Amino acid sequence: MRVLRLALFVVLVSSTSLLSSQQCGGKERWGVKDGTDAGAQQIGFSTITPMTVAQLLQIQEPSIPSDDTTRVVPDEQHLYRVNARLVKWKHECCKATDDNDYHLVMTDDTEQYSDETAGIAVTGHSFVAEMPDPNCLSGRSGSFGTTSPFLDQNATLNIRTARAALESKFPNPVSNGQWNDAGGIPVEIIGVEFFDRAHKQTGRAPNNLEIHPILAINFNPGAGPQPTPPQPVPPQPSVGGVQWEYQVITSTTASDLGQQANTLGAQGWEMVGVVLDTTRPDKYVGYLKRKK
Repeated sequence: MRVLRLALFVVLVSSTSLLSSQQCGGKERWGVKDGTDAGAQQIGFSTITPMTVAQLLQIQEPSIPSDDTTRVVPDEQHLYRVNARLVKWKHECCKATDDNDYHLVMTDDTEQYSDETAGIAVTGHSFVAEMPDPNCLSGRSGSFGTTSPFLDQNATLNIRTARAALESKFPNPVSNGQWNDAGGIPVEIIGVEFFDRAHKQTGRAPNNLEIHPILAINFNPGAGPQPTPPQPVPPQPSVGGVQWEYQVITSTTASDLGQQANTLGAQGWEMVGVVLDTTRPDKYVGYLKRKK
């Protein structure tokens, strides 16, 4: 009888531990959020593009895959550096559906942010940034994997060190799922572009873009590098007596650049070249000409 009781005790402890590990982390698009998806291995960690809050919110929202492990390529393979203001943050820890992330509400200098549950519509001034728990890679179901490049990079680009930096800045936070007031302090974050499904999350951007995960956070940011402006098109000589005029168009996506070119085509403009400049946020640059 004693052996049977011991065996039952071991089974109960093992089952409890397994249940606990399966409930750690999230479910919806969790593989993309924590980097356990196959597409995360293709992210170029050596290429970091500076972006403003306004530029982030102007990026076209792609079609989001219906499963929880497919990354939108190339959109969700971009690494961005953003200077913004941290208004508030919380530890998503205390409900059955929580994933143990740190949820940060980021804004531009207006410090206006959306909060649809409180009747504040999406403002166009805020976005969400998240820090997943590095100990919860496998997610609530325990099926999302155990390795991630978001942990394998050097100490300056790592979700574990990013969370540690936030914890160091706020050594006595509220940790019961309620908000911590950050006062709109300026910060610089580096992280991966991600598109969430809208679910009235506080700080939600109009295009549902997030920085998820944050791989680095700096509470003493400088001005930082600025996006490179488009290069002007030099004057061209006339050919056969025909005079030409030129213009440059830019976009964050190839499809939007094509739409701009088609619209201008009705006005006589002809696309003569396209350049992909990955050092710019609006990386697709098109060159057009038409007869004067």
